[in-house]
Amino acid sequence: MNSHPILPLAMLGAVLLSSGANIHLCADDSAFGNDAWKRIVRLNGDWKFSVGDSPEWAAPEFTDRDWATIHAPAEWQSEGYEGYNGYAWYRKTFVFPAGHEKDTVFLSLGRIDDAGQVYLNGKLIGASGEFPPHYASAYDKATVFEMPSGSLLVGRDNVLAVRVYDGGGVGGIVEGRLCFFTTSIPQPDVLLSGTWKFSPGDQAEWKQEHCDESAFAEIPVPSYWQNAGYPQLHGYAWYRKTFTVSTVPTDKTLVLMLGKIDDFDAVYLNGTLVGSTGAIDHPANDDGAPHYAQYRNYFFPASLLKEANTIAVRVYDRGGVGGIYSSPVGITSQTAYIKYWETRKIRTHSLWRLLESD
Repeated sequence: MNSHPILPLAMLGAVLLSSGANIHLCADDSAFGNDAWKRIVRLNGDWKFSVGDSPEWAAPEFTDRDWATIHAPAEWQSEGYEGYNGYAWYRKTFVFPAGHEKDTVFLSLGRIDDAGQVYLNGKLIGASGEFPPHYASAYDKATVFEMPSGSLLVGRDNVLAVRVYDGGGVGGIVEGRLCFFTTSIPQPDVLLSGTWKFSPGDQAEWKQEHCDESAFAEIPVPSYWQNAGYPQLHGYAWYRKTFTVSTVPTDKTLVLMLGKIDDFDAVYLNGTLVGSTGAIDHPANDDGAPHYAQYRNYFFPASLLKEANTIAVRVYDRGGVGGIYSSPVGITSQTAYIKYWETRKIRTHSLWRLLESD
């Protein structure tokens, strides 16, 4: 897809909110800090700002000391840029504290009017709306998404860069809670995030339990593959992961959780197809549904799981960013899976209340 409504996450329900959400977000984020949602880094306040547009402004090494300082969240028109429409960039440097290396971390940037692209340390991590020439506003969408594994530098400077396009009226990071936060939602029993084998192309034998992986590279999961050395890759590619399980869950039915995949996929466990989303064999015939926003939760019999196992994931990307880009990634029992979603439901409701509060 050309963009990911950062949380239609993507809105924390397409990771946790509905992509059609039209909500008022409070600029005071003091409600973070309970056991469900814990703020880690506050981002509201002063940001560096410049009108115009240049791809080098996403780079962490770019020097922005001569840029203006602007408050966010706020309409940039109220910050001295009255009457300005078009492109502009925000940049902010922050330190991410230790102690959250194993947590699932989210970034909230409130509402971006009208379209935005968000870069962390020079890598694109999400987008909302569409930029010209296929302009589409996402001014009423909550901009919240899950951070790719390993993307935050612990105890060191990190740089957020936000490219914004305003098609008319007010523009900018206009309102909402700006922060990194984490949640106590439980993770799968068998965690499979981390380094996977990866190759562009499409070979039928790559679905097998054993195949020649000598030409495969290593890639982090979850992460857009454009952020892992394949910026121009579209079409087919494969992921493979070999792992051992010392204790198989006792449930007869297990669940393979692969977060979100952009755009279509077919998933094999030890050579057996366990699930598929989208028209991966005939992508030109797809109905255009936003498959990239769907969680991949594939049920399979526990008898398929052995001590040594291989997962193979065939992916087709229609354009824009692609790959296994969101967590959770792992295997869990159906019992734990039900508990996961019940816990998530409660946490999501608490986040709704938090975001809608004044």
